[in-house]
Amino acid sequence: MTAPDLHLIFPPQWSPFQPFLSTPSLKAYLESHGHRVRQSDWNVEFYEYFIDRRRLAKASARLMRYIRELREENEIYRNSAYLALGILSNYETKRSAVDRLRSPACLDRVEDFYESVTALKRLLYAFSVAEPVVEVGTSSLSTARVLRSAAAVDAFCESEEDNPFLPFFRSKIAEIDEVPRYFGISVIGTEQILPSLTLGAALKARFPGVPILVGGSVFSRLLDREDALQPLFGRFFDIVVRYEGEIPADRLLSATDPCGERTPGIAFHENGRIVMTDLAPQLPMEEIPTPDFGDLDLRRYFSPDIVLPLLSARGCYWDKCAFCYHGMIYGDRYRVRDPKAIAADVERLNARHGVTHFALNDEAIPPKLFKTLPAALPRRTYFFTGLYKFERFFRAEHYRDMYEAGFRSLYIGLESASERVQRHMRKNNTRAVMRANLTDADAAGIWNHTFNFFGFPTETEAEAMETAHFLIDNSAIIHSEGTGTFSFEHNAPIAKSPEAFGVSRVVEKTDSILELYYDYEVESGLTQADATRMLERFSEMKRQTGAYRYGGWIPREHLLLLLARHERDALRTKLADLDSRLDEDARWRRDIAWFALQKETGSELRFFVVNTHAGTILETNRDAVLVLEFMPQDVPLKTIVESFPALAPVLTHRAEPVSQPAFGPLTPSSSAAGRAA
Repeated sequence: MTAPDLHLIFPPQWSPFQPFLSTPSLKAYLESHGHRVRQSDWNVEFYEYFIDRRRLAKASARLMRYIRELREENEIYRNSAYLALGILSNYETKRSAVDRLRSPACLDRVEDFYESVTALKRLLYAFSVAEPVVEVGTSSLSTARVLRSAAAVDAFCESEEDNPFLPFFRSKIAEIDEVPRYFGISVIGTEQILPSLTLGAALKARFPGVPILVGGSVFSRLLDREDALQPLFGRFFDIVVRYEGEIPADRLLSATDPCGERTPGIAFHENGRIVMTDLAPQLPMEEIPTPDFGDLDLRRYFSPDIVLPLLSARGCYWDKCAFCYHGMIYGDRYRVRDPKAIAADVERLNARHGVTHFALNDEAIPPKLFKTLPAALPRRTYFFTGLYKFERFFRAEHYRDMYEAGFRSLYIGLESASERVQRHMRKNNTRAVMRANLTDADAAGIWNHTFNFFGFPTETEAEAMETAHFLIDNSAIIHSEGTGTFSFEHNAPIAKSPEAFGVSRVVEKTDSILELYYDYEVESGLTQADATRMLERFSEMKRQTGAYRYGGWIPREHLLLLLARHERDALRTKLADLDSRLDEDARWRRDIAWFALQKETGSELRFFVVNTHAGTILETNRDAVLVLEFMPQDVPLKTIVESFPALAPVLTHRAEPVSQPAFGPLTPSSSAAGRAA
């Protein structure tokens, strides 16, 4: 068998719950044009590696070292180490729960599913605390200030002590049995930047003669930051494939000397400068084949069933929002796939993989498809989720038809409920249309999730409160929400003419040479700090009203699976019931752990009890630990607290479940508070 023309690798960090679309789309097109392509998902494999029991001893030893060596000014991190040790002391139970996440039976009971998802998050948290630099979540990656300079990047990419990606990549590279003509690294999110650079350096060390291509949107967007990008060429990669990769990659693989021949749609380093060739023509949607997920082991993903991604269009039909850069990735040209072709994609993927769940990853499903797609799909055969935009065009029958076609959840950018802010950000939605669309979708049985943010330039406190009150007042028809603060992004329209949107000053961040987000100052309205305070105020409003108390722990892919198994309103009831019972659940040992440690050789043992759900720590004595050790697991937590009230601070304190990247603050308690016996 001949060696591959191209070996595509998808690096961390991305969701471990479902495959991505970038390399399967490219593989399908290139192989239809006669090229041999191999693809690997080293993202999901890294998650397995990161929480593997073989790393347990090293992680625990590091945590003990942090506890011994960290000074008083690092008390919060030392407390994090205590909590991480508590989580890892119950490793086998949590790992078993994580492994159950791949079983369809896990979906039968919401409690079991919750236990498995949170077990994964807690193990990621604990192993991350043990890392000197990296924090890994299911949807985030934090790498401190490694990107502050080229020298810091070089040092990180060469350090097995600081960089957990390096030993993992070296082990994977050692398994490569066919050396390709090119390696390709897909980078579609900023969290992948440092892992991809680590991978590129490791590949060059092992295969110095094989050129490395980098595709995806991130490095294409960074090409205008020439001073920062120049040092990366040759050291980490050789060629950037710009934006849509099918035609550039096809022509590159067909060329003898792609750089010399100026293959369209690429960028490379030559004579001390970055050369960008003319952009390649865009591919008509009818020429894009069904994605090829071959080579990917779909059993590896941390999901009871697989949700495969699809695109019904490329680009955004609206393409006006001031805060969004997505349109430029597709040359600001919108192309929609024929509904019959989408239905054929679904049928082929079902035949190949037995998959019945799909996510339409479009920027926004166009209104036309709301009318035409349901007619092309078989009724009550498949399940879908997708993103769309509020439109006055939509009627109740559109949502009913989408539900009958299998759509169980829809995600929508509400952003702001202030109509003045809507016009200012060029989205132009009205509250009446928002309510009408949400009401009709709710009546059809669809789960509504809105994305919202505070702090778009010139937004006042009163306008931000319009959004907060809209979300609270409509929580009966908005089933979950994701709310944050405004992000000022490179390449977005607001970045090209900030003054037109009320931005008085754009501030580049100094802790990253490859930053795609900026700080900013406004002429009027909420500052960035004000927006953060508004988010905290909204969180308090949710707490006081009981709105949106459930579902925040459910990844998007998993929500579709739950909605395919449970009727929506029944699921809401189960989730609300689960949320209310967390402090009374008889299976309390999944959240409570205890351990003893000796801080220094010859010193007395110290005893700790931790609540891994609430993020609290109690230093106690041996008697209290024995009480918990011998307490039957079917005794409700409430009963234990009534019998031993000194344990209440750690056993019953409620907080958000463990998540990344933020965790805390932690609450250490004095030894005296822990004397339960």
